[in-house]
Amino acid sequence: MPAQLAIGVGLMVISAVLAVGALRFPAEMGFVILGAHVYPYAVAVFLGVVGVLLSYQALTGGFRELADHTDETAKALPGGKSGAAWVTAGLVGVALLINLIGFVLAASLLFACSARGFGSRRPVRDLAIGIALTLPIYWLFNAGLGVSLPPLVNAWI
Repeated sequence: MPAQLAIGVGLMVISAVLAVGALRFPAEMGFVILGAHVYPYAVAVFLGVVGVLLSYQALTGGFRELADHTDETAKALPGGKSGAAWVTAGLVGVALLINLIGFVLAASLLFACSARGFGSRRPVRDLAIGIALTLPIYWLFNAGLGVSLPPLVNAWI
């Protein structure tokens, strides 16, 4: 359990470092709705909460899900070389296609390839989930931070 506790404490340390780093961001002026410090703070809070919950589990008997896996089920888990190949293909696909098909579709393709790498067999559902996740990210970056990402979808589509 010391290793499990170290994971939780490590996440809390990373959370604190992110929060301190966000303090150094300059106050934004102009047309930006949310300052650049908001996103690191949100990630810091999330990591801090996860770190506290993992530490609590480690101190009260260890991570609960680890006890459910036996050697047979661990061998049946997805991943391995084919899983890494799917995730790599998704990353390469984003690099090659982001300017051609736009941020949302390229990032959704990455999500679907990553889901396939982790064992999903539902590509249409995975693409839909990818679109649902990347649309708010696109809008937050463009409207919230004023950072231009490649177009939502390129004009030729």
